[in-house]
Amino acid sequence: MAPPWIHLAAACTLALGAAAMADDDVRTWTDPRGDAVLRRTDPNADGPIGPNANLPDLLSVRLSGWQPFNPVADPYTGVVTQQGEAHVFRLDATFTGLVNPPGTLGLNGAPYNPFQYGPSPVFGFIEIDVDDDPDTGGELGGAATQRYLANVARFGALPSDSTLAARVARSGAGQDYDVDFYTSPQFRRSGADFALALCGCWTSTIVSADGNGDLIFDRGETWVLRGRFFQRSGGYRLASGVLGGSEFGLYDPMVNIRFRHDIPSNTTTITLVYALDMQGAAMLTGQPVQPIDQIIDIGGNHSSVVEALQDLVWGAEGLNGGPLSGPVAVLTQRWAGRDPFEYIDPVEWRVTALVGTAYTVDTGALYAWTDTGFDAQFADLNADGIVDQLDRAALQAAIAQMDGGPFDADGVVNGSVHIVNFGPNFSLFDLDGNGVIDQADVALVHPSCPADWNHSGALNSQDFFDF
Repeated sequence: MAPPWIHLAAACTLALGAAAMADDDVRTWTDPRGDAVLRRTDPNADGPIGPNANLPDLLSVRLSGWQPFNPVADPYTGVVTQQGEAHVFRLDATFTGLVNPPGTLGLNGAPYNPFQYGPSPVFGFIEIDVDDDPDTGGELGGAATQRYLANVARFGALPSDSTLAARVARSGAGQDYDVDFYTSPQFRRSGADFALALCGCWTSTIVSADGNGDLIFDRGETWVLRGRFFQRSGGYRLASGVLGGSEFGLYDPMVNIRFRHDIPSNTTTITLVYALDMQGAAMLTGQPVQPIDQIIDIGGNHSSVVEALQDLVWGAEGLNGGPLSGPVAVLTQRWAGRDPFEYIDPVEWRVTALVGTAYTVDTGALYAWTDTGFDAQFADLNADGIVDQLDRAALQAAIAQMDGGPFDADGVVNGSVHIVNFGPNFSLFDLDGNGVIDQADVALVHPSCPADWNHSGALNSQDFFDF
C-alpha cells in the first residue's frame, strides 16, 4: 500500500477542507502543532515578552453535550451525551506545553499582573457561532479589534469561508480599524454569539488547586478558577435587558473553568462545563429548576445558553425597551421569532480562535498574539482556497502599489514597503510578520496544493501527520 501522504497528493486540485472533525455527538476543531508565531500589537512592535514564556500554541477545541456523573462536586467527570439530548455542554481547548491561567491586565480597576499564575499566561478568545449565521453577533467599539476577524491577517491568512474572508481586517490602526460600523471590511460582524474569554479583564479566584501550593500553575497540576470566562458577544448589549453581569445588558455570568497540564503529552487543556438550558443549570448547582428570566448571578439566579438567547429574541422583537436601531439592530434583528432551543446542539456550532500572551510591562497594548484557528489558509491572499500564482501576483501588485506611498514608512520606491505604525498596524501581505512587505514575503507564497498542510512547500509524511 502506498504511504498515506501519497494519497494526499491526489487531493492537490481540491479546496482546503475544514479543520474540524465531527461524529454525531462530538466536534473537534484542530490546528497544527508548532505553528505559534509572535505577532506584537504594541507601538514599534518591540514590547518585551517573558524570556521563558511558552508561546500559546492552540492544538484543538472539542465541543460536545455532556452528562457529569456528579454535576455539583465534579462536573468534569462524565460521559458525552447523544446529540439533541444534552442539558449541559463541555468545551475543551488544548495547547502545546504548559500555559498558565491569565492574570489581570490593568482593566476594571485590577492591577497589571498578567504573570500572576506563571510565566506563560494564555490570553485570547474562542468564539462560538451557535446559529451558523454570520449576520448575527459580533463586537462593537474597541473590543472588536481584539477578536479573530480583526487579527487573523496578522498571520498572513484568510478564512476559507468567503463571507468571513470578506470581513477580515487586512490592515490595522489608521487603515481598516476605522470607527464606522458600516464601512468595509466589517470585521465587527463576526457571527460570534458567545466566547470563552481569557481576556485578563477581571480578577479571577482559585476554587481548587493541587500541587505544591505556591499559587503558580506548574507541570502536572490541575486548577479550577472562577470568573467571567464565558460571555455572550458584547455587540448584543444594547438589545438586552439582562441584570447581574459586569455591565447592564452583558450576559457574562461567573463560571468555573479547569486548567489541567498532562505530563505524558505535555499539553494543557482548559475545560468549561456550562448549562445549555435551565435544567442543566439546576443540574450543575444541585438546585430546583428556575424559569428563564433576565437576571444572572444575583441571589443565586441561574444562567444558561438558552436564557441568553431568549433575551436576544425578546430584544430583537422590541421587548427590551423598544425597537432596535443602528449597529445593534444589524447584529440582533435576525433573532426575532426564533426558538432558542433550536441552537443548543454543540456539534452544530462553529468555532474560531485567537490566542496569545502578554507583555512583561504595560506597553499600552493588551496582547501579543501567537496563534489562530480554524480553517484559514496561509498565503491564500485571494481566499479562493488554494495558494497559487494568483496569490503571488496579488502580493507583487500590493508591493508595487504601496511602494514609496503614504503607507510606506521609508517613502522610497525601492521594492519594499515598511508598514507605517507597525504593531498597531499590520498587513495581510506581510507574511513573515517583520513589518516589511518585500521579496522575502513573495518567497513564502509556495504555489502548491491544499494537501501541503503545514505550508512547507513540500508534500511529505509530516503533512499527513499534521492533517
